[in-house]
Amino acid sequence: MATKPLSRWCLGLVSLTVASLIAGCQTSTPTATNSSPPVSTDTAAAKPLSPSETFATISDIQKQPVWVRRLNTQDEVPAQENMNLRVGETIRTEGEALAQVELKNGLSFRIGRNSVLTLQPDNRLQLQAGEMIAWVEPGKKVPVEIETPVAIAGIRGTTVYINMPEDPKEGIEFFAWEGSVAVWFPNQTGECLFKSGEQVKIQPGETDIHQVRQQVQKLPLQKLLKRRRQSRLLNNFDQPLPTLPQIDKIVTPKT
Repeated sequence: MATKPLSRWCLGLVSLTVASLIAGCQTSTPTATNSSPPVSTDTAAAKPLSPSETFATISDIQKQPVWVRRLNTQDEVPAQENMNLRVGETIRTEGEALAQVELKNGLSFRIGRNSVLTLQPDNRLQLQAGEMIAWVEPGKKVPVEIETPVAIAGIRGTTVYINMPEDPKEGIEFFAWEGSVAVWFPNQTGECLFKSGEQVKIQPGETDIHQVRQQVQKLPLQKLLKRRRQSRLLNNFDQPLPTLPQIDKIVTPKT
């Protein structure tokens, strides 16, 4: 009589084992919606930033203070030579500070006194204050757009200088050191094209591109020479501007 409880126990154990195997087979079959593991929130948030980790490098600082505002923060850190910059980060100078930044695509720029510039996607730079000179490495064709509060400047293998005076009533100056520069207004058709040695000033609130074309001026040779000699962005760095030979051909008096 003692064997009956044991038999019932064994039968129950077998039944439980079979049920577990059946349940395991049913749950182990993958479905189309769960064919890959879920991506964590942290990974998804960081993914768009990875292509821009080495987007640009601060290659030269001639005078401090220069600051960098990193992504997703309002705090600034002191800039250093060889510091990498990412899309969306901002570099700022104080006083007479000077800094040069080189992008991986062949575009480079220098900023001068009291300047604020943010790196944007798709070869775009946003100048919010101060002055800058931008150029493309000779031999490369990199379409570049520089956004300012009044207009957008486009350069293609060109050296351009942009100056935003502290008094906005003076207008923002766009000057082509060498090559051709185009400026246009956001959300409008048409552009103003000017070339080596020419400049145009655009006032805040100006929206008539036809009027801007009438304001293009060719600087006299003496003014070009004076600007060439006195430009801190051209002369106050360890390495000469790669496009300086082309600039000197334009400002050198022809004999």
